[in-house]
Amino acid sequence: MATYAKGFKKQSSEMMLLKIIVGVIGAVLVIVLAAFLYDLSVTVGSYDDYTHITQYDDILSQVDADSEPLQDYIIYFYNDECPSCSTIQKDALRLVSRINKNDTVVFFVNTTEITEAADGDRDDFLGAIYESSLRTPMLVVVNDGDFEEVAVGSTDVLAMLTNVKNGDYDPFN
Repeated sequence: MATYAKGFKKQSSEMMLLKIIVGVIGAVLVIVLAAFLYDLSVTVGSYDDYTHITQYDDILSQVDADSEPLQDYIIYFYNDECPSCSTIQKDALRLVSRINKNDTVVFFVNTTEITEAADGDRDDFLGAIYESSLRTPMLVVVNDGDFEEVAVGSTDVLAMLTNVKNGDYDPFN
């Protein structure tokens, strides 16, 4: 390789092109990393920022803005005093915010604030979802207007929300 009079080496066009390519790849990686860190740092809010159901009668019979029955939706049960609910809150709300951007809707139920319109509403609801008690965190899935499935516990709730977000949840496809 030839050198200039002051000792600098001449660079071939291939070497310059290689440096430019490496620079572009590095810049793209920095942008992707910045976007990832921004996504992690953005606050997802709290449970109170989402639509809540306040009566047992309404859980399995939600309607849209035109008063038409919703066919596919998810109900997320939580409790303000539940340690597991607090632990997964950030991840769950991030997934729910992405799910709600699609046609699927997620409603929330704070188990300490839900009321019964008539005696036995709670028992009727639990019978309809084949559960003996109301546990948190819990998801109830309604598909084609009918009860589909229940997911209970942090791991199952996050796994189901992830599947719905990714479009891998069979009942909604």
